[in-house]
Amino acid sequence: MKKTKYYVCPMCHNISLCTGEAEVSCCGRKIDQQQMQKAEENEVLSVEVIEDDWYITGAHPMNKEHYISFVALATGDRVQIIKQYPEWEMQLRIPKRGHGMLIWFCTRHGLFYQLI
Repeated sequence: MKKTKYYVCPMCHNISLCTGEAEVSCCGRKIDQQQMQKAEENEVLSVEVIEDDWYITGAHPMNKEHYISFVALATGDRVQIIKQYPEWEMQLRIPKRGHGMLIWFCTRHGLFYQLI
């Protein structure tokens, strides 16, 4: 699941995941696979353990023009996606089931990841 390919529509921000090769279209146009980039030190999300969850927060802007559209946790056997919306606080909880890859999509800068 850590090698899942992510597709995000630039018009409606629809999210599509594929575990293999695919051609994806949305809103009448072909969508290219998002290229995942490792988050730099100033871009990483804050991750803490609270009870049995990963508590994830970030100082990323969350306005209508620039926000994190979704956050996902990919482990060896599953991907859990939490949709985010503009004007919301960037904070969420994901059940802690071992380590994995934390992935998020910024509407302006693309797809990022960090290992947790």
